[in-house]
Amino acid sequence: MRYLSVCVLFAVVCVISAWRGAAWAEGAQVAEFSVGKATVWAIADSTGDREAGVFPDADPEALAQYMPTGRVPSAVMVFLVKTGDETILIDTGMGAPSGERASRLDEGLKQIGVAPEEITVVLITHMHGDHIGGLLKDGEKAFPSARVLSSKVEHDFWLDPKSVELFPARAGGFEMARNIFGVYASVSETFEFDAEAVPGIRAIDASGHTPGQAAFLLESEGEKLLFWGDIVHAAALQFPRPDICANFDMDVEGSAAARVRFMEKAAVEKLPVAGAHLPFPGIGSVEKGDGSGYVYTSR
Repeated sequence: MRYLSVCVLFAVVCVISAWRGAAWAEGAQVAEFSVGKATVWAIADSTGDREAGVFPDADPEALAQYMPTGRVPSAVMVFLVKTGDETILIDTGMGAPSGERASRLDEGLKQIGVAPEEITVVLITHMHGDHIGGLLKDGEKAFPSARVLSSKVEHDFWLDPKSVELFPARAGGFEMARNIFGVYASVSETFEFDAEAVPGIRAIDASGHTPGQAAFLLESEGEKLLFWGDIVHAAALQFPRPDICANFDMDVEGSAAARVRFMEKAAVEKLPVAGAHLPFPGIGSVEKGDGSGYVYTSR
């Protein structure tokens, strides 16, 4: 168990090292929203600035226009949904135990009044460390009563030992995923795209950033909210220039195509979105902008 904890901590540190920027705000940041009969809480696992170096292929003109200081506000967001008999966590943050980027999910849940044992389902958009790191605490299940659901494509990719051969630089991430899902093996389930992951929440194919990234569409009483995972990493840059990809994107062309597809969907359908790296509170609306760009307005 000590070995597992060390491996997970190493992978989390690798994720944290890609972040720089503003100091954390004091205390947990939590915002509450209603979607029909469902209640949604946005919890900032961490907040900070995204650096321009994360976008190595961005043209200098775009960076000068949209990131003139070389950095823009970003976050690692986790979303809690109460609907029907389920208490659902969408992603779990980094799970970093200490330091400047120590995860604040536990603080956020306490502020809401929900104990980890009350979480019945954890929906995973994808298996990068800043989305699954919070599944463990001290090498044990952080959410002992929860089923953990991910797309079949994503699950099979990250848990296949041969996949690391395609992305050898991400070996730590693969080991992290195998360790975490080894702990949750008895309660780990997969879903297919275009089907309900849980009642009232449909899984949508958002692959590109990772091979099987899922978005989740919550519908209640005619109201909707689209949780789109890592479609966007830097709102100020990528909404006006959705063609620009972060170095976290595992399939650059697929990621850019998914970004345009989801932004267009949100704009045309007037569909509010929740993003894992949108600035706190991570929820807002999308409109068409000039040319091929879009405009994001935070709630």
